[in-house]
Amino acid sequence: MSKPLKVLHFQGRMGRGGAETFMMNTYRNLDRTKIQFDFLIYDEFKDVQPYHKEIESLGGRIFYVTNPKKNIFNYIKEVKQLLKKESFDIVHSQVFFGGGLNLWLANQAGIKKRIVHSHATAHEQGQSIVFKTIRKVLDQLMFKYATDYLACSYDAGRALFGNDHDFVFVPNGIDLEKYRSVPLSKTEIKAQLSIDDKTFVVGHIGRFEEQKNHVLLVEIFQAILEKQPDSHLLLLGEGSLEESIKEKVASLGINEKVSFLGVREDIPELLKAFGVFLMPSLYEGLPISAVEAQASGNKLVLADTISKETKLSENVTFVPLDKPKDYWAEKVLSEPLGNEALKELEAYDMRHTARMMEDIYLNWRN
Repeated sequence: MSKPLKVLHFQGRMGRGGAETFMMNTYRNLDRTKIQFDFLIYDEFKDVQPYHKEIESLGGRIFYVTNPKKNIFNYIKEVKQLLKKESFDIVHSQVFFGGGLNLWLANQAGIKKRIVHSHATAHEQGQSIVFKTIRKVLDQLMFKYATDYLACSYDAGRALFGNDHDFVFVPNGIDLEKYRSVPLSKTEIKAQLSIDDKTFVVGHIGRFEEQKNHVLLVEIFQAILEKQPDSHLLLLGEGSLEESIKEKVASLGINEKVSFLGVREDIPELLKAFGVFLMPSLYEGLPISAVEAQASGNKLVLADTISKETKLSENVTFVPLDKPKDYWAEKVLSEPLGNEALKELEAYDMRHTARMMEDIYLNWRN
């Protein structure tokens, strides 16, 4: 029996973000006798490891290197050494900004299949002249050395590859049934959270980083409280801005109405407690948490900066970021509060996505 193909994922970190969750969902569901994953992580994120033990239990390894933002020369040196030592068959770059450098290094190491994967419609680096210049160079490397182009949505693909370049749309798959068949009732889940059954619950899942726009989110929730005082906000996730958002909540005087739940394993149960899933992000590709929320039957209110392909159910509202907080609050509180899945949601079954990814990996010699 031949050895499984060795795939190195340039991931940067393995937290609970969308790209990381997608790759873990893929890893759990593909044939690991044929394909094995390893992950390249920046050393400053060594302690961000909700998936590390599971990766190792599945046969994967984690390699730490210097963050290229800190020291680009050390990064190049360390990656070169790693690629020479380990003899990977495939590299899969998940990094929106800088993927071209990874693909160039992989090509130098003789790796024949070099995948670039877009998971977003923008990047936190912004649009400064320096950023645009560097990105132009990195994009040239990407187009020269990538062999396969993937994207989690058509908007995300166009954002990274442009309007005229072909790419493969790979849905951010999840285990749909796990979200559809939670055994506990909404009342029971609320009770576990010490929330009254009649309380209106607004929920959000996302890292506490600038992209997720938590400042606006809690301001919208304050407007919701003015219209419906018996409301509660559940925030799931962790990140560098968590403490500042807690300070913001305190400054608004709504501490008792907001719960910071951190990183949780019981996402399907918590989603069942939501009345509305709220996401005013500055940008997204096609967020997995929004797919999960729709599989759970939640109503969604999203920023219009999020790909319209995210609409996989009937009750999804997109709101411009510059609309007043009261307008957002009205959209959150308006009836109906439930949701019905569209047929498009079925494409996000992880079993389907895993087979797609297997086909992409196993065709590496073509």
